[in-house]
Amino acid sequence: MMSALAGEGPEANDVPRGTAGVIAHVEAFRAALAARDVERVQALRWLAPRPAGERDLLSDMAAAEGIAHAIDALSRFWRRAEVALERVRLVDDLEAEVYERLSLPAESLPIVTVLRRESADAPWKIVCTNEAYDERYVLWVPVAADAVDELALTSALPDGSELLMDGDAGVLAHDAWLVHVRGPQVPPEWPADLPGQTPRVIELATALAADPTERREQLRWLLGCARALLGVVGGHALHLRRERRVLMPQAIDAILAGTATPAQAVRFWARIDRAEGFVLTDGLRLLGLPEIEAREDLLATPAATQALIAWLAERVTKAEHVAVLGTEIAVGERCLLVTGGRRGPRRGRSYGRCGALRLLDTEGTVRRGSRSRMRAPDDLGG
Repeated sequence: MMSALAGEGPEANDVPRGTAGVIAHVEAFRAALAARDVERVQALRWLAPRPAGERDLLSDMAAAEGIAHAIDALSRFWRRAEVALERVRLVDDLEAEVYERLSLPAESLPIVTVLRRESADAPWKIVCTNEAYDERYVLWVPVAADAVDELALTSALPDGSELLMDGDAGVLAHDAWLVHVRGPQVPPEWPADLPGQTPRVIELATALAADPTERREQLRWLLGCARALLGVVGGHALHLRRERRVLMPQAIDAILAGTATPAQAVRFWARIDRAEGFVLTDGLRLLGLPEIEAREDLLATPAATQALIAWLAERVTKAEHVAVLGTEIAVGERCLLVTGGRRGPRRGRSYGRCGALRLLDTEGTVRRGSRSRMRAPDDLGG
């Protein structure tokens, strides 16, 4: 069965503007793949050099065995594929991302298609389609106990949760969500930052809900389950596999009980990083919130900019909603503006479906007006 994004797309000069034009291009590309139309697929692809993070199965197969063979192999998949459109992120006039949910027999997989064009009046081109890795949550539960049975694990789970295992694989079930379970198993590479060198881990992996409110409920439920399992298997802390972060039991308990301060909540979900001349958050997307970025020289010192980013991250995390684009932030006598951020923190990387907010200097002083306004604490002036 073809996707809701299937069918012949319009020609480039007939493509509508905005998100409709982006969707139409994905439709045309998928239809060309399904029809084994090599010439049309090539016409709709971005053929310029790209970083490794923007390669996909089609580009890798084409490089190894030729584009005709790659299209022939993938056409069978796309004729049967079922995908549901979830979100189109227009980064700017030249870049866009389409987020979808791909249904497979055993699981629901979040995928993202990157599109690019050379100018605002040029047609879109498909860069790549890959799993949206930031839309999956993978937790490791270290196992210190010599033996753990399924009954003991199930008994420890919160009400409304059920664990079904078949050997070393199974599912953790909730009325609304499913988590794939593997283990106990020996991890291929032990994280250096995970305390308690236990020999085995239980891996919990799931696709995150698209709706931010549902996503936060899903994460709280999964953290509650993982925290309960940790007590049974004797581990010291949970490990976020993709993010390479450690979640200590006391911090998990504070998040679940709602007693964590805003600063503690930000540290639990995200870190403040510096990359390519920017200060940025990394992890707010897990909560269905945009990341926050600013050039590191926005304030007097990078440390002052980092403190400002942390303060705004606390505000956004506590309110659980996005600061409105165009919001003015008063920092001393200066006026900063909340705008849309870049596609990602580095070339070839994305901030994910929620994108990012960027703080810019308006090159003026704070003024009265009709736009939304926030005032930063006086000690953040730098």
